[in-house]
Amino acid sequence: MQLFPLSTPLITTDDTLYAVILNALKSAKVTLQDGDVLTIASKIVSVTRGLIVHSADIEISEEAKKYSEITKLSPEFMEVSIRESDEILGACWGALLTKRQNNLMPNAGADQSNAPDDIIIILPKDPSKIARDIQKFLEGEFNCKLGIIIGDSRVQPLRRGTSGIALGVAGFVPVIDDRGRRDLYGREMKMTRRAIADNLMSAAEILSGEVDEKVPLVLIRGAPIILTDEDLTETMSIPPNECMYFSTFLKRNKEE
Repeated sequence: MQLFPLSTPLITTDDTLYAVILNALKSAKVTLQDGDVLTIASKIVSVTRGLIVHSADIEISEEAKKYSEITKLSPEFMEVSIRESDEILGACWGALLTKRQNNLMPNAGADQSNAPDDIIIILPKDPSKIARDIQKFLEGEFNCKLGIIIGDSRVQPLRRGTSGIALGVAGFVPVIDDRGRRDLYGREMKMTRRAIADNLMSAAEILSGEVDEKVPLVLIRGAPIILTDEDLTETMSIPPNECMYFSTFLKRNKEE
């Protein structure tokens, strides 16, 4: 498997995402091939679609002020995080813990890194639809079958540092179900599924970085993916009662 970092200039709301992608591929002298997977940082999707909020335009609620005291983040940022979340689970220093589109994430994905001081960037509403649109466009341009991931970074429970998460996927099966297969000693797998899209996004994160790298696109070639045009976004998430972490805390809270 090969990974190719695709650098771009600083992306602004004046840019169009398709042009950014084509220019990055051209600059790297890369032509897309059958089975390639292109990972795209959600931030450039948001910026090119104008998904930004100006701090001066935000009306702050009492709830946002309360969470600002706990997180030590600005009331404006907390207000946006509250609005963007589907559910608020709690707060600690540095983060509002939320659920958004079946994903557990800090601050509902709202972000101020790599943005001017008065700007808050929010996530797109339907990343898989955007991924499918990009897939069809690039397949038409390069006459090949592709996989697309729109992703972000995340933290894992009790682990230091960020890894990747696929928010939107198109063109391939994002989760491989190994249940029913047997291991080296003949034991049948009862629970095992492999998060292919998340793992590919994590690999891309090594090259794309988190600071000033200007590598929001990574081309992955030779990944063991299964191509499909079916929308399998929902297979990447599970309900809280099926999550070993989440269900444990839910049970403990009920007992208390």
